[in-house]
Amino acid sequence: MAAGGAAMIKIKGLTTEDLNGFMDAGTEFHGELRFRNTFRIDGKLKGRIVSENTLIVGEAGEVDAEIECGVVSIRGTVSGRIQGRERIELLAGSKVKATLVSPRLVIEEGAFFQGDCEMTPTAASGAGRATLVALPGARAAGEASKP
Repeated sequence: MAAGGAAMIKIKGLTTEDLNGFMDAGTEFHGELRFRNTFRIDGKLKGRIVSENTLIVGEAGEVDAEIECGVVSIRGTVSGRIQGRERIELLAGSKVKATLVSPRLVIEEGAFFQGDCEMTPTAASGAGRATLVALPGARAAGEASKP
């Protein structure tokens, strides 16, 4: 694992300076990962991930874990259980086979999701409302495409 490098990494407005840590392709980790700020995974991780902040699983990332983070943004492959205290984002190209627990879920067109989803109210809202945002063309596993 190496903290930000010389190359600029841009992820939805984030730059290398915003990253607390980075696990590059070719790296494998087994165990429990804890971090502050934002952490990006492009390697393979199996175990548990815990943070109050943002986890990014990049295109090359392969994660099989129990995840508990503030925000979880996925472009790679993830299986297990994902709890996003603020939100979970399944971005185009992601492959997710997991149980999702979050007050907000964003699914972009081109994302694959198979599993269960539990929409929980945010602690701040107290209103008990959950938000699901499905972008045009997004499909859940097993859903037939319409001509």
